[in-house]
Amino acid sequence: MLGEAVLKKLYFHKAGSALIVNAPEVYTTLIGDVAYDQRPAAQKKGAYEFVQVFATTQKELEQLVQATVGVGKPDCIYWACYPKGTGSIKSDIKRETVWVAFEKVGLEAVSSVSINDTWTALRARPAVR
Repeated sequence: MLGEAVLKKLYFHKAGSALIVNAPEVYTTLIGDVAYDQRPAAQKKGAYEFVQVFATTQKELEQLVQATVGVGKPDCIYWACYPKGTGSIKSDIKRETVWVAFEKVGLEAVSSVSINDTWTALRARPAVR
């Protein structure tokens, strides 16, 4: 039940093809048996409707965002997930630093959701220029 609620908040139900990179075990257990790729599949480049990355350091976040920004459709649901400042995982990532990672690849932050007591997800879409 909790997993269904989280997936609904993330709009996972609207996606046909999904990519979830670097997900912690607690998250994969939470969401259960949903179908997704763990690495971008070459034949699906530009076709993912849902892209989600997990990082615990700013450097890792920037690398994952850079590596996955082109794998989704232009209107894909794109989430960058990072540890909450109050959680048990120590991290140098803050909401503002996720914005910076997004801006470097032409994305802008549009919304934020809490996944659980440890993880926050920040959604992005292509920046309008």
